[in-house]
Amino acid sequence: MISCMSWLVPAAGPVRDRLAGVIAGFAPHVTINASVDAEPDRAARVLERVVAGVPPFEVALSGFGHEPEFFRSLYLRAEPHEILTAMHEAGQRAWDLHGPPYRPHLSLLYARDLPEDRKPAIAGGLGLAPPVTIRVDAAEIWADFRDEVTRWRRVARVPLAG
Repeated sequence: MISCMSWLVPAAGPVRDRLAGVIAGFAPHVTINASVDAEPDRAARVLERVVAGVPPFEVALSGFGHEPEFFRSLYLRAEPHEILTAMHEAGQRAWDLHGPPYRPHLSLLYARDLPEDRKPAIAGGLGLAPPVTIRVDAAEIWADFRDEVTRWRRVARVPLAG
């Protein structure tokens, strides 16, 4: 088994390109569910069920946020959306996960030991002016979340088809 995480990815185009240009070391994404230990084939089947019948849709990223947590070091907050919430809840049930309330976001920076008072200046220097709207058109499973970001790898991709 490996550590797997499910997320939504922005459609190809200038918005995704702009986000990818300011993110170092990982692809732009909005997490659906937290990391779980699973075989890649099983994770892909679960993801297919979670996104079944979901069409591509837009996600509004309303502003910057930051926390003293590696995966939430600096991010864009995603506005509440019924499709995001429904997919998250379906994934929680499928994986039997029980965690804190869902707070969807698009990470911009993963960092350890970066002082919180430096993060607003970093956000201001990225050249992003929220709100930003992304269109998500696929969900993916990425693996090896216990390793360094550069070792993460995509193990499944499921287009959103509606």
